[in-house]
Amino acid sequence: MKKPQKVLLISGISAVALFGVGVASFKIMENSNEYEKAQLVMEAREAKEQIEREREDEKIEAKREAKAKVAELEAKTAIYDGIEFETGLDEGSTETEVMDVMHKMTHQKVRSQDKWGAIPMSPKIIEEVYKIVDSSDFQHRDRLLSIAARWRDFDFNTIVQDHNFFWEDKEGTVGKAHGTLSRAEEVEFIEVNFK
Repeated sequence: MKKPQKVLLISGISAVALFGVGVASFKIMENSNEYEKAQLVMEAREAKEQIEREREDEKIEAKREAKAKVAELEAKTAIYDGIEFETGLDEGSTETEVMDVMHKMTHQKVRSQDKWGAIPMSPKIIEEVYKIVDSSDFQHRDRLLSIAARWRDFDFNTIVQDHNFFWEDKEGTVGKAHGTLSRAEEVEFIEVNFK
């Protein structure tokens, strides 16, 4: 074989090889693009599924929080069994009945282990109690009148002692007041119990 034929043959083989490499590269790149597209579609699908799972988890968590809040409110109100908005008192009420109402009124302001019953410490109810005590001949009339007069003046500095006076009169064993509620705690008590 002559040298020019050899060169031509080598050149032809090289050209075919280059063409083959080119076609193979093109196919590889084409497959690579399709692979990337498939990868992107799969990632998008996974992202969408993840978002849906997170939304579902958020719904479940919101339901759980709502149930917990309801349970918390129920637990808070459970210890104040017997919420009343009317005193049920009149001019013929007994000292025991009046003291029971006054005792329940103090629950809005005092801190104690247990509380049974609650009546709002409202100016209207305070005035009602004051008038009944003022026109009475109760054994503890002076003390009850003094307490009701302080309450009329929005003076609750001795509310713990007031509560414990009523509590001791009932011969209480559980629920002695040991402090006053903060303003925020009283507001919460009112919102939970006297809506």
